[in-house]
Amino acid sequence: MSVLLQCIDLSYSRPHKSLFQQINLSIHDGDRMGLVGHNGSGKSTLLHLLAGIETPDAGEIRTVRQLRIALVEQFVPDVLSPLSLLDAAWMGFSEEQRWSESYQAEAILQQLGFTTSQLTTPVHGLSGGEQNLLLIARALLQNPQLLLMDEPGNHLDIQAMSQLQSFLAQTQVPWLMVSHDRALLNAVCSRTLFLRDESLYAFDLSYDQAKVELQHQDEAAERTRTSEEREIDRLKASAKRLATWGRVYDNEDLARKAKSMEKRVDKLETDRTFVTRGSGLRLSLASRALAAKQVLYVTRLPVCAVPEQPLYHIDELIIRPGERIALLGANGVGKSTTLNLLRQHYAQGLPDPQRLRFNPNVTLGFYDQQLEMLQTPISRFDWLRQQTHNSEDDLKRVLIQSGVPFADFQQPVDQLSGGEKARMMFMRFRLSQPNFLILDEPTNHIDLEGKEELEEELISSAATLVITSHDREFINRIATRWLWIHQGQLLELTSPTPFYQSLMQSRAGSTPEAKSVRSTSASSLTAVEPHMDPDVMLARIDQLESLLKADVARKPKFQKPAKQQQWRAEIDRLWQQLEG
Repeated sequence: MSVLLQCIDLSYSRPHKSLFQQINLSIHDGDRMGLVGHNGSGKSTLLHLLAGIETPDAGEIRTVRQLRIALVEQFVPDVLSPLSLLDAAWMGFSEEQRWSESYQAEAILQQLGFTTSQLTTPVHGLSGGEQNLLLIARALLQNPQLLLMDEPGNHLDIQAMSQLQSFLAQTQVPWLMVSHDRALLNAVCSRTLFLRDESLYAFDLSYDQAKVELQHQDEAAERTRTSEEREIDRLKASAKRLATWGRVYDNEDLARKAKSMEKRVDKLETDRTFVTRGSGLRLSLASRALAAKQVLYVTRLPVCAVPEQPLYHIDELIIRPGERIALLGANGVGKSTTLNLLRQHYAQGLPDPQRLRFNPNVTLGFYDQQLEMLQTPISRFDWLRQQTHNSEDDLKRVLIQSGVPFADFQQPVDQLSGGEKARMMFMRFRLSQPNFLILDEPTNHIDLEGKEELEEELISSAATLVITSHDREFINRIATRWLWIHQGQLLELTSPTPFYQSLMQSRAGSTPEAKSVRSTSASSLTAVEPHMDPDVMLARIDQLESLLKADVARKPKFQKPAKQQQWRAEIDRLWQQLEG
């Protein structure tokens, strides 16, 4: 395969922080590459360098002549927000291109899963996942020879993710994708790059295979380093002993040997095998329990994205202390709208106690999937001080414990990567200690290690939780209760299976049956699972066995014995149905 782009000894630093030094990379025609690294390691910066948006401090980037490179950014530019979907796709293109190739935008948008009726929908009315697909469409309209994508899987539900996977698998355009989605990386990438310790590690393997190989390299490096340290310690002791004897016995020969040995020590210390330092990042929460019967009571509440045009109604909902609720629904049904409505009622104290009442002792922590609170040029330190009103010592302690070096305290938050912004939000929660957390897609920008830490923190937290996420594994591990926005109603499920099943059936072109009855507590609605065909049952068994295996492998304090029992029972029931 021919080389399209080469990075030669590429180096880049930000004020007070080196991102990478003398990295080398070749991108070939036909490459399908995943770029992985911890938050703040420089992944987005590397894409910007490859796209020509930023300039390296040292080294060079060589490309074939007139190589067309398109970049899919993490966030939708504000200028697109009021435009229709179709107009936003063409924004920045000439009128001549728009008129001569008008069919192309519609074809690409439909290929990515949009319907004809959505072409006139304003961008601000699209879900986060749909906005991501719009950015991909804009990139494809440039007819690129190389596609660079910065976390394109963020916000995507199962249907949209399936569209993205199909596109990435079928496109003839070579691509490099930053992602923290393990399933996506394994499904579509044939090469994996790890940006770590200011270096780039490349493997012609899928993500899981590459991670194992990198771990083997790390273990070998640690063994070699341990052996080297032992030899250095031995030589230091010998040199010290010879130097002492040389002085005591006035023996120049012993003194020369000691000096020679010290030079060997210096060389060994200089040439010591490098061992990874790790990211240094830590994600932790602090929350409080609420001693009350109810956290929130909602009844007969319309949920509207546009005034007087309800997306659905909440007939009756009671949220109790300590519940971890997953709010489920396809893209665009109103999940984020629901969470924002709750936030507005809490923040503004809207005078509607008959339809929505928070417990007066609730302190709310809200995580916005667009991270709009961090679109400001103030420093990390000042942002935390503004948001939490804690002492300066508390702010410094939390920043340092979260892995932020002192030199980065004054870094403007609007210049942070998506993952770094997400971590700032969790530092805010750690300082303010809310007892009710509303989290809208909290895992979108967080690296893989951060997701695992977040899971453990939420499971061990005393706070009440309402969460939306397109990360199926994350939801399965976190949630103890499931609410589904479906066909204009809020349904309560005994498991998330009917929701995921409906998405699979919808993708296949069928509509699942759904029945609902008011539960005995009258706090919500309960959906009855529809009949599953054999392929769906086998897929569900595979999923349950994966969940069971993953949970058993966790630390005992984070395991869910009740869930394990539930999963085993469902596996047995499904096998009985298949064999019957």
